[in-house]
Amino acid sequence: MTEPHWSHARERGSAFGMQVLFSVYRFGGRVLVYPVVCLVVSYFYITRASVRRHSARYLARATGKKVSAWLVWRHHLAFARALMDRLDAWMGRIQRRDVEFPGHQQLLQLQREKKGGILLGAHFGNLEMCRAVVENDGSLKLNVILHNANTAKFNKLVERASAQSGVRLIQVNDITPATAIELKEKLDDGEFLILLADRLPPGNSSRYFTAPFLGAEARFPSGPFWLALLLGAPVFFIAGFDSGNGYCAQLVPLRDGGRVRRAERESACRLMLTDYLTELERLCREQPLQWFNFFDYWGDESPNDERTRSDVANES
Repeated sequence: MTEPHWSHARERGSAFGMQVLFSVYRFGGRVLVYPVVCLVVSYFYITRASVRRHSARYLARATGKKVSAWLVWRHHLAFARALMDRLDAWMGRIQRRDVEFPGHQQLLQLQREKKGGILLGAHFGNLEMCRAVVENDGSLKLNVILHNANTAKFNKLVERASAQSGVRLIQVNDITPATAIELKEKLDDGEFLILLADRLPPGNSSRYFTAPFLGAEARFPSGPFWLALLLGAPVFFIAGFDSGNGYCAQLVPLRDGGRVRRAERESACRLMLTDYLTELERLCREQPLQWFNFFDYWGDESPNDERTRSDVANES
């Protein structure tokens, strides 16, 4: 039986329980909340066999080693810690000076030139932390294009942490000509667009590129790469995470921008994808606990005949 799309996963936990935990966290900090978080993580670890299974398969690919139950539990805990970091960043407990971000000056220079840029991120570490620290210090304007319907309860907590968190979040089901014009205007004002490019979006799972990732073929959305190409702005890979020795953000140029002839667009998109995956794979091997896609990412549990039919249809 084929596993449901990741966007159909129900957000676990009651809104009231989250609110209570957030109130304790706001006034008592991690010292009071961390033991409770460990218990909650343990509960989900025990009760969600499919998540444990997918986590173990990913970790085996990333580390090249046999995966222990302890490592899988730590992967779950790393996700919970990233959520706490997100809250901390919006509450001002993590500030710009706390995050090593060598590419910050490069983005500031683009902003001064009114050029803007496309930042291709992933469900790796805590990209929201990067947005929070630059929004709080007013240095950059980062617009996030996303789907977050299955994290609505947690998003409300983030909004309580800071009213700024909901600013420049752009929810789109599809990129229309009107949307593209709006995004181009933001780029021309020296703002930046963040798109997550490591997960197929809901409603568009038939449009994808297939590429090797951590030793096996996986599917990646074509939309972010086509949009980046058509908007003609500079394109970067970006990731923010807790390295274990402090917070850091990495920015790697993928493309300088400019127009591309129609006949060359497909190859240009695939080249961007290849370079994007090179950076993402490097980080997954260096920091394996920081990548958070807890579903059947490589289609290990999908019927082979179904995957074959879809691949043929996509390539025709």
